[in-house]
Amino acid sequence: MTDMITYLRNFREEEPEWLKDYFNGKKFTFKDIMSSRVGFYPGYYLKLHCDGTLIRVGNKSHSVHSFLYVDHIKRKYLEDEIAKENSFLGYHPVGSPIEWQESDLIPSGQHPILRTTFNIQENPYCFSIIMNRDEDKDDSWGAEHFVVTFLFGDSINVYYRLFRKEYSKAPWLFFLNERYKGTYFERDIQNSHRYPPYVIFANNANIWKEYEKVENISPVGGVFNRRHDLYKYNNNLI
Repeated sequence: MTDMITYLRNFREEEPEWLKDYFNGKKFTFKDIMSSRVGFYPGYYLKLHCDGTLIRVGNKSHSVHSFLYVDHIKRKYLEDEIAKENSFLGYHPVGSPIEWQESDLIPSGQHPILRTTFNIQENPYCFSIIMNRDEDKDDSWGAEHFVVTFLFGDSINVYYRLFRKEYSKAPWLFFLNERYKGTYFERDIQNSHRYPPYVIFANNANIWKEYEKVENISPVGGVFNRRHDLYKYNNNLI
C-alpha cells in the first residue's frame, strides 16, 4: 500500500508558465488560472475550519498548482484564518491578494457568479493569493509556487458557470462533500460530462457511480479526524 500523495506524483504537473512569469513581474488573468489543472473545494470550509487537505495533497504531490475554494463565508473571517501563523505551513504569500471582478471571471459576460445571498450580509468577492515556498524547504515539501483562489458564491452554481459553461473543463482534483451525493450538482456533472479525473471523498459514504476507488492507497486525514479516500473517474462504469 502506498500513500495518496506518492500515487499522485505519477501525474506531476510542471509549474505553469503564467505562474513562473508572475515572479518576473508579468500579470496573469483568471483565464490563465483556469488553463492549468485546478483543485476544487466546493463549500463548507467555514465549518471545516479552512480544511487544507486539498492543497496539501495536490501541492505536495506536484499534481496541481491552482486551488479554488468556494463558499458563502464572510471575507473578514477568511482573512483572519489566512493571517494566522503557519496557515500555509512552509509557504508565505507574495504581495497583496489579487482581486478579480465579474468581467475577469466570466469574460463572455453570460454567466454571472458574484452574487449577494439573502441570508448573509457580505459583498461578493473573489481574490487569489500567490504562495511562495520558504527558503528552507525543497521539492519534497511541495511546489515552489502555487495559487489559491477564494470565491464567495454557491459552489454548485460556480461549478456550472465556470467549469461547464465558461471554460468547458472539469477540475482535475475535486474534494467532494457528502452533501452533494444525489443532488442536482451530481446530475449536472453527469449531464455535462465534466467529470473530475480524481476525487477525494469521505470513506464512509457512497461515491458517485462513475467513480471507482483507487486500490492500495491509504486514506488522508482531515479535520474532525475524517478520513478520505482517492477515487478516479471510470467511464466504463457509466
